[in-house]
Amino acid sequence: MNDRALVGRRVGLLLASLALMVVGTKDIRALRAYRETVVVSEAFTRQAPLSTYFDGIRGTLMDVPVFVFDSGVPGGSVLILGGAHAYEPASPVMAYVVMENITVTQGKVFVIARANMSASTLGMLGNAYPPFFRVKTPWGEKTYRIGDRETNPLEQWPDPFTFVHYPSAQNLAYQDSRNLNRTFPGRPGGNLTERTSFAISELIRREQIDMTIDVHEASMGYPVVSTYVCHQRAEEMCMMAAMILSAEQFPMKTETSPKSLRGLTHREIGDFTESFAVLMETPEPFIDKFVGPMTEALMLTGKDEFMQTAADRGLLYAEYDMKTGATLDYRVGRHLGGAAEVIKQMGEFYPAKKVGVSWPTYAAVMEKGIGAFLHDPAKAAAARVFRH
Repeated sequence: MNDRALVGRRVGLLLASLALMVVGTKDIRALRAYRETVVVSEAFTRQAPLSTYFDGIRGTLMDVPVFVFDSGVPGGSVLILGGAHAYEPASPVMAYVVMENITVTQGKVFVIARANMSASTLGMLGNAYPPFFRVKTPWGEKTYRIGDRETNPLEQWPDPFTFVHYPSAQNLAYQDSRNLNRTFPGRPGGNLTERTSFAISELIRREQIDMTIDVHEASMGYPVVSTYVCHQRAEEMCMMAAMILSAEQFPMKTETSPKSLRGLTHREIGDFTESFAVLMETPEPFIDKFVGPMTEALMLTGKDEFMQTAADRGLLYAEYDMKTGATLDYRVGRHLGGAAEVIKQMGEFYPAKKVGVSWPTYAAVMEKGIGAFLHDPAKAAAARVFRH
């Protein structure tokens, strides 16, 4: 082969590689470029970047917006923390439904819908997740991202051989260095995920947040599902809320945060701030390991024949029937009801910390679907429309 032919072959291979890179990264580029839209309710007071509380994340994807809904009436304060694990979609969607429909008559509510924005720009590696899912509304479809569990390696790399949690020095898995719910209380000189945890902790301290509710989803083969996980200082409120929910709305359990497992919000926020730390888990078949194809339909409906087989054999930790599945409506409705009840209990236990708040109930969401509570940004006042 002469030199000219060799050069031509190499150029051809280079062009083919570039073409494959463009095609192969289409979904990645779409995820990074897409912006979700929220139409905030009339209770909206202000918005501030998370870097307001710690400048060390300014200019990164982790510098997410913090939305504030302040009644102007003295009372308690609550932070709703959504999207710590982006691949648990009911978490950010619950936060969006809250922001679009909330009314506040006493106290104030802070909402972060995408606590780990970076994680929402990456599909779950090795799981063949679809990049987006769509929610039907009376005015059309609304599109949301499906992300990963951890911070995107494009923002934080490389992983350590072992992640050493600060300040406990407990050894955790290497990928936990990018897991926002393993890096609390965070540290200002740490990696990007640790700095983000520190920024959230600073928000809680500076704003004197009385209760922090971290919203998650769990696989049905995981014991801590359909559960409040609460710091010891919040366990009585959670137990009362769980009893009321189980009697009146849906099954709910309570577990106390283990003192030996470090880095989680329900442990570290409770230890390093004055806030009552509560984490909520709702059943999510989409992230179980023994289901069929991980499609958009599975994420929306939660209907899967393999999940039913596991349920029939008593292998699940939550009730499951393939006829009804575990729909996104059900999961978001649970979180709305669970958050409302534990906030109510804080006011019962500590009247000075009462927060008068309302948003769509579990029953309303089950009847109408979450799409009925998402507003058309094309018809909303521009000052109430945010994209991130």
